[in-house]
Order: sequence, then C-alpha cells, then structure tokens
Amino acid sequence: MQFVGSSTDITERKRAEQATRLLAAIVESSHDAIVSKSLNGVITSWNKGAETAVRLRCGEAVGQNITLIIPPERRDEEE
Repeated sequence: MQFVGSSTDITERKRAEQATRLLAAIVESSHDAIVSKSLNGVITSWNKGAETAVRLRCGEAVGQNITLIIPPERRDEEE
C-alpha cells in the first residue's frame, strides 16, 4: 500500500482573510464617511457613514467620479 499526497500550510492566508473581514466590518459600521477611489478618480467603495453624510446611496455613488462629492471650488485639488 502506498500513500501519495501533499499539504500546504494556509495559516497566514487565513489570518489575512480574517484581518480583511475585520477591517471591512469596521469600515461598514463606522459613522464616519469612508470612501475609496481608483487612481483615475472613480469611487470604488462607499460606507453607510458616507450615505448619511452625503445623502447618496452606495449604488448612486460607486462607479461615479469622486468629483461628485467635492465642492466645485475645490475640484482642482483632486487632480
């Protein structure tokens, strides 16, 4: 009888996944507006705090340009 197999230690990957879940929960439950954007200025995430502060739902903001929430007189600072 012969056994052939392999094993992989996934401890670090599991820790990283747990840290990511914890950070996501903190961001989502924060009362502060937390918004992320891509390098080209497109909003990629929008938490409940942002919904309250800006009065736009996540689905209305994600995919839009960040200038959506920047006052016109300060938009030149974004670039």
